[in-house]
Amino acid sequence: MSYNPNNYDYSGIIEKIGKFILNKTLESNSNGIVIGLSGGIDSSVCLALAAKSLPNHNIIGLIMPMNGITPEDDEMDAVNLANKYNIEYRTIPINNIEDSFKAEIYQSYSNELNENKVAQGNLLARIRMSILYYHANLLNRIVIGTGDKSEAMLGYFTKYGDGGVDIAPIADLYKTQVRVIAKELGISNKIINKKSGPRLWIDHDAEDELNMTYDEIDPILFQYSNNKINEDSLSQEQKIIFNNIKDRNVRNNHKSRMPEICILD
Repeated sequence: MSYNPNNYDYSGIIEKIGKFILNKTLESNSNGIVIGLSGGIDSSVCLALAAKSLPNHNIIGLIMPMNGITPEDDEMDAVNLANKYNIEYRTIPINNIEDSFKAEIYQSYSNELNENKVAQGNLLARIRMSILYYHANLLNRIVIGTGDKSEAMLGYFTKYGDGGVDIAPIADLYKTQVRVIAKELGISNKIINKKSGPRLWIDHDAEDELNMTYDEIDPILFQYSNNKINEDSLSQEQKIIFNNIKDRNVRNNHKSRMPEICILD
């Protein structure tokens, strides 16, 4: 069993996801959706799918840049996309919010608390989640997640950050499939070809952090998820990628589970 991202009925997939977004929005008795717009491919595809499926475009997009970290180009791409689909959007810089969080945290320590890039990056993701849900509560809307299957299987997301959502329309599509569906939806080549990354610190690039590309990851993820991996058939380079994938999948599995409950019989 081999994987080719081009061998899928994307018109059928687009129709199915569109119905999913519409039905879940109606089932929730909400007024529409809230979506975080990063200027990246995943959020762009989710916005395009939502705009096709929701009547009257009951969508609000939130652009939440971190000045000094978020490239201006990403912010502009997000604005242009919101305008393309004629949706309401707000730009909310989060520098001051992060500074307030850290000021309160650090004053609780008598000794200097060491900075940690990952902890600080995850704080940014959770601040964005809180802003999304504030708007969802305020406007009676649901939060649409923008994560894909590759990120989910690798655990490449922030628990209760970008992983904190109500619906996840593209979470069963690998990153390389998302790129194909983006072309089908008319997303610009600039966004499709842009390096993917959560932008939680300066020059934060997903493939650099993972030390492997999605073109390398997805075929192995596909076989791994279908229990079709034959390690003997893998090249030495593929074995390194497979072991990296397996390690991340096992290590981050807790992110996809509900909190453990102590059952008292």
